[in-house]
Amino acid sequence: MTTTDKFVIKVENGGDFEYHAPISLIDFIKEHPETVDRYEHPVIAAHVDNKLVSLHYRIVRDVNVRFIDLSHQDGQRVYERSVAFIMTYAAHQVLPEVRINVLHSYRNGIYCEAAREEPLTREEIAKIKEKMIEIIEQDLPILPEAIDEETGIKLFQRMEDRTDVIRLFKYMPEHQRIFIYHIGDYIDYAYIPLAHRTGVLDRFDLVPYGDGMVILLPERLDVSKVAKLEEQPKLFATFKESARWARVLGVKDVGSLNQVIASGHVSDFVKISEAFHEKKVAQIADEITSKDRRVKIVLIAGPSSSGKTTFSKRLAIQLRVNERSPITISLDDYFVDRERTPIGEDGKPDFDSIDAIDVALFNENIEDLLKGKEVEIPKFNFKAGKRMPGRKLRMKPDDILIVEGIHGINPRLVSSIPVEHTYRIYVSALTQISIDGHNRISTSDTRLIRRLVRDKFFRGHSALTTLSMWPNVRRGEEKHIFPYQENADIMFNSALLYELAVLKLYVEPMLEEVSPDVPEYADAVRLIWLLSHILSMLPNEVPPTSILREFIGGSSFKY
Repeated sequence: MTTTDKFVIKVENGGDFEYHAPISLIDFIKEHPETVDRYEHPVIAAHVDNKLVSLHYRIVRDVNVRFIDLSHQDGQRVYERSVAFIMTYAAHQVLPEVRINVLHSYRNGIYCEAAREEPLTREEIAKIKEKMIEIIEQDLPILPEAIDEETGIKLFQRMEDRTDVIRLFKYMPEHQRIFIYHIGDYIDYAYIPLAHRTGVLDRFDLVPYGDGMVILLPERLDVSKVAKLEEQPKLFATFKESARWARVLGVKDVGSLNQVIASGHVSDFVKISEAFHEKKVAQIADEITSKDRRVKIVLIAGPSSSGKTTFSKRLAIQLRVNERSPITISLDDYFVDRERTPIGEDGKPDFDSIDAIDVALFNENIEDLLKGKEVEIPKFNFKAGKRMPGRKLRMKPDDILIVEGIHGINPRLVSSIPVEHTYRIYVSALTQISIDGHNRISTSDTRLIRRLVRDKFFRGHSALTTLSMWPNVRRGEEKHIFPYQENADIMFNSALLYELAVLKLYVEPMLEEVSPDVPEYADAVRLIWLLSHILSMLPNEVPPTSILREFIGGSSFKY
């Protein structure tokens, strides 16, 4: 570019700015602080032509820029990974012989453990937190460096404890540009951009929990406040159980999964993964039927694309094995007529609210069924937006009613039903696998990828349509589902260690169709980049009863 060339930076709600030489976003903000002054929270990233980038990004052509702060979902992703980066750097300084693994989400936080047999002590956690605060107060620069996978392998081979990253890079596309990040001499890999300085990462806490610790992050719906640690022993136990499954299969990160796929010996791997699911479903059925026939209603709840429907069908089979007769109904049939649907904060109908369900009618029907009366179950006509007459039911002594719907574990749903007659199950795809020891795959991304594929095949929705709906789906889950997780009697993790390798074949072409000129392009690029770490796998070995078949098709169940 010569000094006579010019380009224009168009800032969303901030004006147009003409330049004749390349400039980083950081330097642009220094020259034009008014473009970010309107943000309530610190700006930590940007969308440049609808692609998420670090503030170190250098602009050399005409671009559209939208600055991203902590209130935006991408800002929260950048913030989470950046705080984890600070934590691993701090741990490296105070415990140089110990590697900390970033394992999984824990509500508005991230659970981490030491890669050793002994749990982290409270004293060690306190030292890490103290060092994190010191690093943040120093406001050190976090610098990106673009390298290829071969350079990355050589770089991480110099470290004694990062075989996880080496494994990962060995299966990356050849000569693909990847980013590592520096604070001084400390480096790490991150697959999403990081914040530009440590000083903007002061909203966190670090607390002991289990054998490790939880990094507490800002509340998703109110980022001005750092989340408090909520004890969720059932959720935590479910993650622990899934970690044991992963150890049995010898897969704990994407690199080791890729080794299995590349070996060509995936058949047993898939069969064992599915067997864990089947064994768990059978155990749940045994518990339900061991309660002296007191349980009459099984309530199954969970967020979008968690596999509730297939789980319900598999549970019904196991209940039959245990000599009980399952009858399935859907909470969706109890929707109020569309004109009575409550209005959300955005002024639109809130179909995820429990007030969108006729709770009084549902309780009346359940009470009558428990008394042995014949009941007409409604059928909701989604096209007309109205409830219609449906089938008639009468429960026999050996019958068990299976109720599926997102509000199944909300105490308001069955407020008039004796608790001893109910059994609540929470189903979610709690991701069991990480990219590497410091880069986790979020549960919401796994469910979004599932939904993209299902919506395409069974609802005719484009990737753009699904991506545009997803933020509202997530807000609804935060408000109406996640607060009630621990009400469940048991949790079932529907995630499969191999599923992203199969889903990749279906979802990548869909994501590539998303145009760069729409905001959803940022999510499409992020998911494509996430999946680029994983080798693809043909669906041939996926059994017809698998939960994965609910999304890719080919199930032996009727939906």
